[in-house]
Amino acid sequence: MIVGNLQQLAIAMLPPPLLRLLSRPDLSLHKLQQREEGKYDLIEDTLFYIVSCPTTAQEADLKSEFHDRYLDIQIVLLGQEMIALSPTVTSPHDRRETKPDLIFLDNPAITTRLLLNVGDFAIFYPGEVHRPTCQVGSSAQIKKVVFKICKTWLSAQ
Repeated sequence: MIVGNLQQLAIAMLPPPLLRLLSRPDLSLHKLQQREEGKYDLIEDTLFYIVSCPTTAQEADLKSEFHDRYLDIQIVLLGQEMIALSPTVTSPHDRRETKPDLIFLDNPAITTRLLLNVGDFAIFYPGEVHRPTCQVGSSAQIKKVVFKICKTWLSAQ
C-alpha cells in the first residue's frame, strides 16, 4: 500500500508509471472533481477509473475486499473517508470472486484505519485487503475516484 496526496506527488515515491498517470493535467484533482459519475476508459480493460458519490457507512456494516488482477488507486475528491485495513491475503486464488476481480472477505481482523481527506489517495496492490467508504463521525455523501490498473500493464511499463 502507498498513501499520499495529489498535491504532493513528488514525495509519494510512486512507481514511475503511476507518477506519470497521476501527474496528467486531465487527471488533476480539480479536473477529477468536475467529472460526472461513471466509468472512464484510458486503456480498455487495462487502465480505467470510476467516479462515484457513495454514502459512507459504519465500518461494521461494510465488507472488506481485495483484488487479484487490478491495483486500486482510491482518491477522495470531496468529503472524508476512512478505509479499514486487514492483513494481506496470502492465497487469493483459493477464494471466489463476487464480481470480476472483486473478492469479499467475511469479517477479517481490522489492523489499521486510514483517514483520507480531499486529494488524499491510497494505492492497494493485489491481495491487500481494504474496507472502503467507512464513515468519519457520521454518515455522509462523498465523491471519490477509483483508478483500476491491471498489474500486467504496470509490470510491463
